[in-house]
Amino acid sequence: MQLQKHMKIGLGTAGAGLFGILFGWVLFPALLKSQLKKEMSLSKKTDTRGLWEKVPFALNFKIYMFNYTNPAEIQKGAIPIVKEVGPYHFDEWKEKVEVEDHEEDDTITYKKKDAFYFRPDLSGPGLTGDELIITPHLLIIPVTTLVHRDKPAMLNMIGKAFNGLFNNPEDVFMRVKVMDLLFKGTMINCDHKDFAPKALCTGMKKESVSGLVLEANNQFRFSIFGGRNATVDTHVVTVKRGIQNVMDVGKVVAMDGKTEQDVWTGHCNQFEGTDGTIFPPFVSANEKIESFSGDLCRTFKLWYEKKSSYKGIKTNRYISNIGDLANNDELRCLCDAPDACPPKGFMDLYKCTKAPLYASLPHFLDCDPKYLKDIVGLNPDVNEHGIELDFEPISGTPLTAKQRVQFNIILLKTDKMELFKNLPGTMAPLFWIEESLVLPNSFIKMLKNMLFLPKRVVGVIRWVLVSIGVVGIIATCVKHYKERIVQYALSPASATVTKVNPEENNNNQPKDISVIGEPQPPPKVDM
Repeated sequence: MQLQKHMKIGLGTAGAGLFGILFGWVLFPALLKSQLKKEMSLSKKTDTRGLWEKVPFALNFKIYMFNYTNPAEIQKGAIPIVKEVGPYHFDEWKEKVEVEDHEEDDTITYKKKDAFYFRPDLSGPGLTGDELIITPHLLIIPVTTLVHRDKPAMLNMIGKAFNGLFNNPEDVFMRVKVMDLLFKGTMINCDHKDFAPKALCTGMKKESVSGLVLEANNQFRFSIFGGRNATVDTHVVTVKRGIQNVMDVGKVVAMDGKTEQDVWTGHCNQFEGTDGTIFPPFVSANEKIESFSGDLCRTFKLWYEKKSSYKGIKTNRYISNIGDLANNDELRCLCDAPDACPPKGFMDLYKCTKAPLYASLPHFLDCDPKYLKDIVGLNPDVNEHGIELDFEPISGTPLTAKQRVQFNIILLKTDKMELFKNLPGTMAPLFWIEESLVLPNSFIKMLKNMLFLPKRVVGVIRWVLVSIGVVGIIATCVKHYKERIVQYALSPASATVTKVNPEENNNNQPKDISVIGEPQPPPKVDM
């Protein structure tokens, strides 16, 4: 039997609506998810691989120094007064070199190479890097602290070595230009015949002290970041490519061929999270994001804070901190011993860096309030000093990220050395850094065109198709049952008739009814 025209139209619109439901809510999300799984892996065929190997834009690297304004008083035990100087802004270009794929276990190995370029135009007003600052001495204090800890009997000899190397210093502070301390290097003359300074220089050379570079004529050049600028890091990192399982992409599985660290105890030696340069897609708000920091030898777990947005793209904001090691079962294995944890908000870096330094958030944010009382000039602000990341959850793309950390040292107090006998013994800030990512507009546009534009188009199309289907089905039903609807509407049984009776007065006499517009007989007048 041949279908009537309106029935054919009805079936067609119903089919369109059904297709809209299947494609818009089932097929397209599955297709998008499948495509993202392929694109977000570190396969050589994906654009993600190229972006991961060499970031095509510079990250922002800012350094804030602390200038000590009362060194003479501190030397006598006074509370330190500091003034923040900065930011010193650098463009940081990140690249992975010596990259090798390992098909058998779906991993990839690489080494890091970072290059820094100073940007005075983006730095604090008038800052050139030639500013002279006063800061705790980054050789005298660390060396004394380590000798005091391990070989206190040698402190007398160390004091004589300092007198030879640093010309009988009057205090434990160094006066140095900022750029010399950060990158260019400040010189230490180790060309001495006296036993003590010669022995100390030999020891520093043997221990390969971080930041020291041996130059001609037995001279040492010391800087904080100079040794890592535009040089290949010696550590070999192994991460998952995510081809077999995209949720493992970027996950650190080994360092220098070792599947666990030998720095801490227990599970703190395990590698957890990605290398911080890539994250898996499809991360819901109730899931934690984990990132392993090789510089601090630990995993940082970021937790969801709130919904956010960046340039029209909906994101989830995640935050993190150093943590309270003594009162957190997961972090207690970062302590020297279960009953020897650093104060809240601090992390002892000695086991990781071999330097007696402590990490914290800038300005002692989230730290034990006691330590703020021991320093004048710190003003913690969660917006300026916290760790935060705005994360697009579908693609796993960080749109903005701010990683901040401050490095501190204890002004050791000991009667066994003249320079240290009156120091206050407080935690002293040295400098803090902010490494931040802001995805450029070109990549925001690309992300919108590749991900959100198709989603928006499909979203409109699916509702149009569903609407066509619904309207078509209703119209077809009306057309098909038109005669029945009309008959039902005109049927006597379909109408409700109400009989109206004239009102009667109490004497059962009809009332006079006046109709406006009808002629009335004139009243009769008796003469």
